[in-house]
Amino acid sequence: MRRVKLCGICLVKNEDDIIAQTLTYAARYCDRIFVLDNGSTDETWGIVQLLAQHNKAVVPFKQTSKPFSNGLRAMVYNALHRDLSEDDWWLILDSDEFLAEDPRPVIETALTEGADIVKTWHIQFCFTEKDLEAWEQRRDRRDIPIFDRRRYYKINWQEPRLFRNRPRSYWDVRAKEFVPDYVRRICRRRIFVRHYQFRDPEQIEKRLRLRYDLHLRHGHFPHVGSPDWRSEVADSRTLIYYKDGEPWRFTAPWLLYYYRHAAVAKYHGALGRLRRMTTRKGSSSDGDAA
Repeated sequence: MRRVKLCGICLVKNEDDIIAQTLTYAARYCDRIFVLDNGSTDETWGIVQLLAQHNKAVVPFKQTSKPFSNGLRAMVYNALHRDLSEDDWWLILDSDEFLAEDPRPVIETALTEGADIVKTWHIQFCFTEKDLEAWEQRRDRRDIPIFDRRRYYKINWQEPRLFRNRPRSYWDVRAKEFVPDYVRRICRRRIFVRHYQFRDPEQIEKRLRLRYDLHLRHGHFPHVGSPDWRSEVADSRTLIYYKDGEPWRFTAPWLLYYYRHAAVAKYHGALGRLRRMTTRKGSSSDGDAA
């Protein structure tokens, strides 16, 4: 049987403190990781190019200054999907994410089910008051691996991250979703992903200022209500401390958080689709009347 290929799409901007760790780790599982840089002004793109010289799985795809959208990832997919088969898969890899398990058994399950999309449970590692104390005392440094630096986590979110290739199907660059609209059937099994979006005060401030600006100018990242890094210092008492080798644990409050927000998002999505259908029907009626 032909080996399934797994290709990653990594959209990055100003992540020079972690991108080398992310791509090196992803190369364990991915045949290729195509990196699309969305206008980095720090050392991110240079790090990607240097890493690609020593790791053939890392491919510096392109730099673009286009405004951020999830549809930017479609640029990578549309350029390469015809070179892959129906049995190959894609991984949407954010620059601060690490697969917490081998994705291939999950892909095999999806293929058996006839599914074309796999969702992830996001293990959200947080920056806590304990981490802030260590940072201020200079016991926490960026040359320490991120797995060792951040230990407190919660599991409170799902997102689509793996999807099946379709050589004859294009991904609409205007899309707002993480994955192409042709994927429909969700695998019953989920995969775990470690997420390190908040790592230290300097990085958090840079991240929040970028996203807050995008929110004000384009409406992206509506959940970012402040550029102040202190707003993201988490209370360790509400989180789980991870010890190497332990299974990932869910807690009732954070599961409730996910399902409540997912229900609201589903409602707004259905409402948006209904409005678009109404608008199209109205336009069609106006044309018939004319």
